[in-house]
Amino acid sequence: MNNQSRAKQAWTIAKIELRRAFFSKRAFWVYALALFPSLIFFGNSLQAKFRRMSLSANGLTKPALIDSIRTGETAEAVLERVGKPASEFQWQSSRRIRDESEESGVTTHKIEPAVEARFIRLNVILPSYINDPMARIYEFEVYGDGPANLALRRAATSSTPCSAEEGPDKAFNGSVTGGSRDRWCSRAFQKFLQVDLGSEVLVKRVVIKHASAGGEREEFNTSLFNIQASKDNKTFVTIVNGTGARLVDEITSRRRISYFDGQREVRLEFTDGKLTSRQTRTLLNFEEDRKIFAGVFQFFYLRLAIFFGCLGIFMNLFRGEMLDRTLHFWFLAPARREVLLLGKYGAGLIASTVIFAGGALLCFLVLLWTHNPVEVQAYWQSNGMAHSFWYVVSAALGCVGYGSVFLAAGLLLRNPIIPAAVLLGWEAINGFLPAILQKLSVLYYLQSLCPVPAPLDQGTPAILQLLLAPAEPASRWGAILGLFAVTALVLWIARRAILRMQVTYGAET
Repeated sequence: MNNQSRAKQAWTIAKIELRRAFFSKRAFWVYALALFPSLIFFGNSLQAKFRRMSLSANGLTKPALIDSIRTGETAEAVLERVGKPASEFQWQSSRRIRDESEESGVTTHKIEPAVEARFIRLNVILPSYINDPMARIYEFEVYGDGPANLALRRAATSSTPCSAEEGPDKAFNGSVTGGSRDRWCSRAFQKFLQVDLGSEVLVKRVVIKHASAGGEREEFNTSLFNIQASKDNKTFVTIVNGTGARLVDEITSRRRISYFDGQREVRLEFTDGKLTSRQTRTLLNFEEDRKIFAGVFQFFYLRLAIFFGCLGIFMNLFRGEMLDRTLHFWFLAPARREVLLLGKYGAGLIASTVIFAGGALLCFLVLLWTHNPVEVQAYWQSNGMAHSFWYVVSAALGCVGYGSVFLAAGLLLRNPIIPAAVLLGWEAINGFLPAILQKLSVLYYLQSLCPVPAPLDQGTPAILQLLLAPAEPASRWGAILGLFAVTALVLWIARRAILRMQVTYGAET
């Protein structure tokens, strides 16, 4: 059989296998991989268009007027000088802060009129300002006529403490500097702290040192409590209804005004009527979006989509027929096995190229559709056509290289996970390998063909930069020839494997 007849046979086999390559249920998910970037860019394009329409509804503002706005200006002055904004939003924010009129975390409660009592009891109703269920008291002091703390080191009881180290005696030891071990703490349902003064005394003042007096957050200060007094430890009279270590609400008026000049959206943030910050965002930045596309193409399309897409398509060409127990029909057909190999490879290559090269081109066109026609036309007349050509070529050659590897793997190995994991790891460490070994990687040649280098942040670690870019990219023709050489080597290995193959479905050969 001459070469022309073999080529016709291979093409006939390829046409038969195209249905399996395009519509196999085992590999149908490859379409999602190919179309995912296009959907993302399309969604972003729609969002940008709707945002432009929304901002333009109230008219455009001259760029010079927007640029004249200065920090510290009042909102009223800006509105009067610059005019009606594209959007405006006002709200208030609040935060709780300590009342500056009192010492942090310390509340003093005068007893008027003074009471005769031996037992003083603190009942905690709301233990904190943030719904924390734990009561925290660092010191509970009782005073009469003099400066002496009548409760210091007196016998004390309480509801169940949080731990043995946080018992009621810690609230009467005269110290607040020992951290969490120098406080009384309780999580009980009914929280109370009580001291026995030893005898009846005249009580005129009670001082409570709450959580922030011991160095904790102010939100942990006691929110609501009362203090009771008793002579016999049976009948208690409420002498104080307390609101805790007082926190006051600090209200801040905020206002956001946005102006739009057709290209830029400028957000002005006003605090209590004065401009404190401004953010300028270009609604559509063609240069930035082109860089984003370059990153998506290299990091997603080449490394993931085409890689796993070819895994699904080419592994299924032989391995799928083994699982379906139909491969022996091909071996009984009047066609040489290497012709069968070439035909199946051709079918997988056509399908994967159409899917992924077409997906890359579609994504590129969606990107261009979003932007100003003048910018797009200028780009297309300079580098746009060449860029689109090399993106499509890179995707197609990715299918050539990865397709051959996974076709061979389908003949040699039973489990596709093993070759996929090995190849993925090999591609990942490519930047660390010697130059001669780098050239045995499909990704090395594909990156050399990309028209725009993938963007890398300046803060990207050096090790990660090695993983994301080849050390010394090959020339374009060198990359094409090198990729074809790797593909030819892999297909030669696949040819040897199919010539030796014996179909024994029970062993899943």
